[in-house]
Amino acid sequence: MKSQYFAMGLLLASAGVNAQEIGVKGGSDFFAAAINSQKTAPGLQYGVEYVKAKHQSELLDANLGYGVAVGELRVVPRVGLFWAELNHDKTSSYGVNAGIRAMAPLPQARHTWLYFDFSMSPNIGNYKLDHLHQFEAGVYYQPAHWLTLSSGYRYLGSGLHGHTTQHAIDGLFMGAAWRF
Repeated sequence: MKSQYFAMGLLLASAGVNAQEIGVKGGSDFFAAAINSQKTAPGLQYGVEYVKAKHQSELLDANLGYGVAVGELRVVPRVGLFWAELNHDKTSSYGVNAGIRAMAPLPQARHTWLYFDFSMSPNIGNYKLDHLHQFEAGVYYQPAHWLTLSSGYRYLGSGLHGHTTQHAIDGLFMGAAWRF
């Protein structure tokens, strides 16, 4: 098993990915599990996340982006694919999305970053769904080299033509991730 982790680490390192995180986050109306690259490093970044939200909604989102350092600010434009079952009509939807994440360090609080993350998928990029949009903003803290903590606000909305936007997630969250 260790050789598999070693091989995966070599593959990701050769692609420019510095570190990986496996973590969970949750709030009053959702639970999420994810594996992603280090969010504060410039270079290639990836992420895969599974979300179980209220109203029996589920989302699986995979994305690939490239982090750019603009001074101390980290900006990551990205594209992704998603599969969702959002309880509009009890059918599955899928599509492509695009988004951006920006992270700014807090100079007085070491290893602490403020961030926002937004992605959307318009009607043209979806199957059986008119739109899907996500927003997250919060604080990202790394108290140890192997641990990251986060908390903030998250929103996930989706809709079908002729229906109002359904809010699968709309609230505060806390999370933790193990870095390797």
